[in-house]
Amino acid sequence: MIKAIGFDVGHTLINYRNPLNWRALYRPALEQAARSCGISLSEEMTAAAIETLLKYNTRVNYREREVSSDTIFGEILDKWQLCLDMDTLKTGFYSFFQAEAEPYPETLDTLSTLRQAGIKTGVLTDAAYGMDNRFSLQDIASLSGLLDVTLTSVDVGYRKPNSTGFQMLMTALQVSPDEMMYVGDEQKDIVGANQLGIISVLVNRTDTTLDYGQTHTIQSLRELQTLI
Repeated sequence: MIKAIGFDVGHTLINYRNPLNWRALYRPALEQAARSCGISLSEEMTAAAIETLLKYNTRVNYREREVSSDTIFGEILDKWQLCLDMDTLKTGFYSFFQAEAEPYPETLDTLSTLRQAGIKTGVLTDAAYGMDNRFSLQDIASLSGLLDVTLTSVDVGYRKPNSTGFQMLMTALQVSPDEMMYVGDEQKDIVGANQLGIISVLVNRTDTTLDYGQTHTIQSLRELQTLI
């Protein structure tokens, strides 16, 4: 009997129109961040910042342990040799990527239906570039009343598919692996769930067949109702 369902955020609950790999958008995001701090960037400053961002880009350089945004942007400021307000810099950078994030049409209805059925729900998501929760959780602010637990890699200290976050999510939801599903759109979501015996569900909104070893595959969150 399923008592709880955990979810990834990006491209699972929330639709981001930006690509998963932010590399191609570093320059305009950095320019926006610089404007928010009242400065302009030279080519040398831009190149130095991009070098640091690539170092911490998990689509380029995988890491298991999470790194804080203060570490990342502290390195950028050290390279720039400037004393700027880091919070303003981070806000300008992150907001560039969050501007067009919105829940999928079926997200709210699905979470509401699960709550009415007595199914607990939670989130386990990897934060981009160590993004602080006050930034990353803005994307699911409209869902907060429908979620029992929210965990990011910043809370956990590790990124998926490391099992630590999945174990923490199970503990917080007070369920065993066979009582829980985890829904995500990437291989790391499925691998992480499978490692602990959690029932894994891949949400695949593409026309391409994907096999990561998932227990179930769905095209829409609405299909979860048929699995519980």
